[in-house]
Amino acid sequence: MYKMDDTDYAILELLKEDGRMSYSDIAAEVHLSRVAVRERIATMKNNGVIRGFTTIIDAKAYNKMAAVFLEVEVEPTKLEKVAKKLMENQDIAIVSQHTGAAGLHVHAYIESVDKLSDFLDEYIYSIDGVKSVTSNLLIRQYKTTAWVAKY
Repeated sequence: MYKMDDTDYAILELLKEDGRMSYSDIAAEVHLSRVAVRERIATMKNNGVIRGFTTIIDAKAYNKMAAVFLEVEVEPTKLEKVAKKLMENQDIAIVSQHTGAAGLHVHAYIESVDKLSDFLDEYIYSIDGVKSVTSNLLIRQYKTTAWVAKY
């Protein structure tokens, strides 16, 4: 496992705030050369610390006005198949397995609350192996951030 130091954590914090920050700007913040920063980032990528860079998009820009969290109870023998099918849907952002009863936790973005029933009936419940679904609509989000913890 890759052993990170305080400088690596500082670089990650800067990238968390602005994933497009230049090596030169990062270097100025952490008091290293641009080349040293580039090498550290490459090392963290090669060791799986950094899995990639992404853009955070406001779902409303895509006319997705409602965020919904689903707890999907699945027949245990069909869990992988159901997860793969859910991952194919472009309105679904996260599919995770959780402890307890055979289940999946799903984050999806839909056009409106009125469309939730259609989304469940026409897509989720049509997947072979889905036993039941509990849905929770997001009404307010207090924090969304990339996670960086220093141990």
